[in-house]
Amino acid sequence: MERLSARRWRLDRAPASAWAAGALAVLLLLFAFASNASVTLLVLLAAAIAFWAGREARRFVIGSARTDENIEFVGLAELAPLLEALPDPALLIDANTRIVSSNAAARRQMQFEARGQYLTSILRHPDVLEAVQEAVRDGATRAVEYEQTAQVERHTRCYVAPVTWGPDRAAMLVFHDQTARISTERMRADFLANASHELRTPLASLSLLIETIAGPARDNAEDRDRFLKMMQVQAERMRRLIADLLSLSRIELDEHVPPSDRADLCVVVREVVDMMGAVARERGVELVLAGAEAPLNVVGERFQLAQVAQNLVDNAIKYTPSGGVVRIEVGVGGDREDVVAKAGRRWEEAGRVAILTPAAVANRSYAYIRVEDAGPGIAKRFLPRLAERFFRVERELGDERGGTGLGLAIVKHIINRHRGGFLVESQPGRGSAFAAYVEVAGED
Repeated sequence: MERLSARRWRLDRAPASAWAAGALAVLLLLFAFASNASVTLLVLLAAAIAFWAGREARRFVIGSARTDENIEFVGLAELAPLLEALPDPALLIDANTRIVSSNAAARRQMQFEARGQYLTSILRHPDVLEAVQEAVRDGATRAVEYEQTAQVERHTRCYVAPVTWGPDRAAMLVFHDQTARISTERMRADFLANASHELRTPLASLSLLIETIAGPARDNAEDRDRFLKMMQVQAERMRRLIADLLSLSRIELDEHVPPSDRADLCVVVREVVDMMGAVARERGVELVLAGAEAPLNVVGERFQLAQVAQNLVDNAIKYTPSGGVVRIEVGVGGDREDVVAKAGRRWEEAGRVAILTPAAVANRSYAYIRVEDAGPGIAKRFLPRLAERFFRVERELGDERGGTGLGLAIVKHIINRHRGGFLVESQPGRGSAFAAYVEVAGED
């Protein structure tokens, strides 16, 4: 029935010329049938005038809200230029909850093109749909806040307001991204909570050491030097902890905005290996790099990709005993399943966990960095918690080795911002391997 009534005549909006032409046509037809002379000529003249009247009236016909991209909208669609002027995504919805018009920001964010489709085909939040019905039916204005939890959490405030355009009733939706504001608030709260919790131990140690130096060790030069070195270690731990917390907070603040830059992953990894070489030699560990000869451009921010490589290599050096080898590999795979098989399924008896998995996207290939250590390995029960803030396996086992417990959390959030994946496989007695993969850049 909806297709049969695809066009509605708007006689109330027809011009006076159309009314006059229609009336004249009727009179001529009556006169033609009442007269015997020149009937044919009069009928033809009446038909021509009626055709012209129809052409005039058709300019004021509103097309139906079909999904045909070539349909010609009038009426509400005249508001399209106003929507395009809005910086935020905006939609104009008619009384049948069909999209009459939209701006470029909305089409880009919600990934649709055709006009005339139902709002529910691109947005299914019940509060927003209810607000649209209230705006059209009752003229009510509402602001609805909702969140979308895909790979990255997004928070949106949708303003729904009624629109009256002649006899038409519609609703205008304007979407404002609240993710940055909410992330900032959470970052501030998390930073204070984490800092106050984790800084308590080194601060207590510093206070005790200061009291010892000021008291029993005041006149003992050997003890005083030993306690001063211990204070230096605690101060350095606090510095690294604050630096990692600030770095993690900055990453989380922009996590909902994927990077658009390009970086050569091989160059990034080579630079990190060269930089970490001195630390490895000091601990008696050898770094072996493979697969980083040819250029490998990926979609990503160079500095953050360097952070990923540095944290993984530093972690591997810390757990590899003197005389051991840390192996770093850079490679490229196909789709998501292919790169997971290449980068994260090497050891048959190892336990495996995908800490982070991107959404499946067609025609997308990935590049990876895999870092293997020669450490003691990690029990399967600990693998799912490795990227939690402040989680350290050695703390759980009563064998504290230092560190902030934020390195893998930083890697996870950086890779999440890059819409990539993060894998771990570990075998007690053999070691652990961490792999991170991001999208390969296409040809520009």
